[in-house]
Amino acid sequence: MPRPKSILKGIEVDVAQRSHNCQHNKNHRIHQGDKRLNIRKGRSWERYCVNCALKTLKCDIEKLQEVVSKLQSSEK
Repeated sequence: MPRPKSILKGIEVDVAQRSHNCQHNKNHRIHQGDKRLNIRKGRSWERYCVNCALKTLKCDIEKLQEVVSKLQSSEK
């Protein structure tokens, strides 16, 4: 049986090697040594601070749960 494909291939968490601004909010500074969320966009990466990453992920989790509910309700 083939392994299921993931829609989350281009996402990872790492530690910033240098300071820079968050992609979502330019007022949020990611300092060297801070954790950050990296999301693949084309051939480059967008990098988000922890606060913006958590807000985005929580929103996306809700959307995915809605999709799962819709798919499960159509199975019956």
